[in-house]
Amino acid sequence: MKQRNHSLRSVPTPGFRFYRTLQVNILVAFAALLILTVLVIVSYTYRQNSAAILQLSRNLIAQVTETVIERTGNHLLPASVMAQASGQIPAVDTLALVDNADLESYGMEILRLYPQLAGFFIGNEQGEFLFTKRFPDGSIGTQVINRGVDPPVRTWTYRDTAGRVSSVETTTDFTYDPRQRPWYVGAKETQRPFWTDVYIFFTDQKPGITASYPVYDATGQLVSVIGIDIALDELSNFLQAQEVGQHGVVFILNDKSEVVAYPGVSLAAPDADTFRPVTLGDLGSAPLLAAYARHQAGAATPFAFEDQGTRYIASFTPFPEAFDQAWQIGIVVPENDFVGAIRRTNQVSLLISLAILFLAIVLAIFVSRSISRPIVLLTDDTRRISDLRLDGNLDVQSPIREVQTLADSISSMKHNLQVFKKYAPADLVRQLLEAGERGQPGGEQRELTVLFTQIGSFAGLMRTTLPEALMLQLSTYVGALSTAVSTRHGALGSYTGDGLLAFWGAPRRTHHAFHACRTALACLEEARALNQQWRAEGKITFPTRIGIHTGDMLVGNLGSAEHMSYTVVGENATLAKYLESLNDMYGSQIVVSEETYRQARLQFHFRPLDAVAIPNQPQPLAIFELLGERGKTPAARVALCERFGEGMAAYQARQWQTAVGIFQSLAYDYPQDAPTQLYLGRCLSLQAHPPDATWRPVTPLEFANQPRMVL
Repeated sequence: MKQRNHSLRSVPTPGFRFYRTLQVNILVAFAALLILTVLVIVSYTYRQNSAAILQLSRNLIAQVTETVIERTGNHLLPASVMAQASGQIPAVDTLALVDNADLESYGMEILRLYPQLAGFFIGNEQGEFLFTKRFPDGSIGTQVINRGVDPPVRTWTYRDTAGRVSSVETTTDFTYDPRQRPWYVGAKETQRPFWTDVYIFFTDQKPGITASYPVYDATGQLVSVIGIDIALDELSNFLQAQEVGQHGVVFILNDKSEVVAYPGVSLAAPDADTFRPVTLGDLGSAPLLAAYARHQAGAATPFAFEDQGTRYIASFTPFPEAFDQAWQIGIVVPENDFVGAIRRTNQVSLLISLAILFLAIVLAIFVSRSISRPIVLLTDDTRRISDLRLDGNLDVQSPIREVQTLADSISSMKHNLQVFKKYAPADLVRQLLEAGERGQPGGEQRELTVLFTQIGSFAGLMRTTLPEALMLQLSTYVGALSTAVSTRHGALGSYTGDGLLAFWGAPRRTHHAFHACRTALACLEEARALNQQWRAEGKITFPTRIGIHTGDMLVGNLGSAEHMSYTVVGENATLAKYLESLNDMYGSQIVVSEETYRQARLQFHFRPLDAVAIPNQPQPLAIFELLGERGKTPAARVALCERFGEGMAAYQARQWQTAVGIFQSLAYDYPQDAPTQLYLGRCLSLQAHPPDATWRPVTPLEFANQPRMVL
């Protein structure tokens, strides 16, 4: 079982001592005493002031409630007054509702004088009806229902904002009967001025209320009913304009606990095919529900309560009896709207006290910081060192000898580790530490992907190039490839003179085949860039060849107790080197095994190269060339990959003529493609000299007598 090797930041240092600890403790105790004193004084002052301001707020909300009720009454009063006044017009009981221009003008004048009114109308016992209505754009419409003809006729006359007739609509297809509406029925039954409850206006299909007044003739018989509408939207807008504190809400409820008016909200909710009045629950306001629950429980108004951590003041006051409806006006306002100012004053007082406290201890803080800052910097630097991040030089100067000695020692240690880092792959060591490796000999069997790189014809380059120049170029080359590996989650196993070995899947478990293929493409790009630069400088270039294989292999620490390498061993590890060597045979750059292809084929473009027979292996090994990453590969190379695959399929099926045709076409389009030239020659030879029935599309690969690598 592996045990995680903790980094420096999680290992307590025995005997660690923070200098001048006593001074810091005295500073903290002194500051705590002053803060406690300030808080007690400020808290006492705040509580006393808050009690006084809360009492004042209760008185204020009572006054506000009275004012809002008065304003609301004044807002609604014109509807009732004008309905009753209209009922006192001389000979009103004999007025004709049809073709009565004066009565229409009278209704329009009422709407002009009182913007809060939505409509003026008269309905009589014969079912005739005259209705003057205000539309949202300020225009006026007049509806007249004439039941003196057969069939009855309804006429709408529309006027623009200047009062000019814009259109007239006449129809006999209507169902409206004023005698069945709530305002008519209520006035008729009560035989006095009547206020409806909330209902849906027939014309607008919007909620509202109506003030109606019955008109009787000299014999006491009901002749007609006069009504005036107030839309609840208008009443809600009126309430929205009533300011109670900064966040207070004013609303009106009826005796059914339904919301009659609420600032800025449409107060009718769809219920199947009809509408129903909105309840407090529909508004989704937890403070309103909590306030109403307290009110129903008998709390004396005004009262304070708390909801979801916020304190509120609420009042519920019934409308005057003269209004003839059991309505009540509710007000809920956050307590902070009234005591916020005193709280801010207390906060200012607290800040002043803290400023005095700050001035008293600022010198001590400065001294303690001058002592602790070097230690903090050194601690951060040691944490970076524990993560093997050795870049940068920390210049620490301290008047304390012990601190300065520690700083010099850490600087020397960091320099020595920087030298040591050049002989060991720091990224691999960091991965081993993260994976909990204990640094002891041993290993385990895992599926990994191994990448092996080598420079083509390197032996010839060594004979024709000065050793010093060759080593400098080679160091630059290997460094670029090493960076490509380490930045793509790879582990550097070893350098092989003119190349390197890297692997994925250990110690960090990753999508190893994917990362290995991406790294191989990145290595080629790095090599191309360097070769282009060297070619311009007149230097030799390094043709790069890469082999990649995925399989089970042994990975772990190999070596003695004094010196170990974290590497991979086994036939599968060795196979990557032989795949790299096949590039010379096929003229390719990146050869991968079938298992690597299988795991990465959805992310990259591959073309089949061959099937090779390896000694001591029961089955031939299919090999592929990695051409590029999907979505980033030029269309020409993608087309080459697809057409080459078709040619290989024909070759493997012994369809020599078809294969020759495909490879000849590819050779014409891609004359520099070496695998195409290779297979064109093979297919021409097989076409000229067809093999017997035992032929298989497998190429023998002889390396059984070569030395086995330990990578």
